[in-house]
Amino acid sequence: MTGHDYPRPESTSAAVDEQMLEDFLNQHLLGSRSGVKAFRAAEQTWAGTPQEAALRRLGDAVQDDQDRLEALIGELGLRTPLVDRAAGAAAEVGGRLNPVNALRTRGSGWTQIELDLLQGMLQAKSAMWHVLEQLAPHLPAVDAAEMHALRENAADQQREVQRITSATLEGRFLAG
Repeated sequence: MTGHDYPRPESTSAAVDEQMLEDFLNQHLLGSRSGVKAFRAAEQTWAGTPQEAALRRLGDAVQDDQDRLEALIGELGLRTPLVDRAAGAAAEVGGRLNPVNALRTRGSGWTQIELDLLQGMLQAKSAMWHVLEQLAPHLPAVDAAEMHALRENAADQQREVQRITSATLEGRFLAG
């Protein structure tokens, strides 16, 4: 077993609690809307630097994953409640405002917090794909291999944010 493999849950004949799954996936969908906006805001923070293009690519990938999650909810025959759609719209507005780094500065502690929050969002997304990978034997509409690949993509995205953090750390934290 490698560091990325997890034990599979014991197979049971129990049915998946669709209400729980629907709530779980809709909470992640809601979070992903904030996540896309957070990456777009970080892209603006790093405008004019090599990190801008990397953050744009990451934002595009997070958007693609959000689209896949939204499609998967439909494929599973689940729905997105109207209240969640309204909350998603509010999250999008909040993400545009970027309360974490409102001035889009690269020279404050907020810059590091912004990168740390991106890491946390990607970790949450990775965990969601992992749960779906584990539930795949109980959900015919879910392909375990696809969920595994999506989880690995999220890990790659985390490594890219870590690379950005490392590449910019000295300029932000070391004097002179």
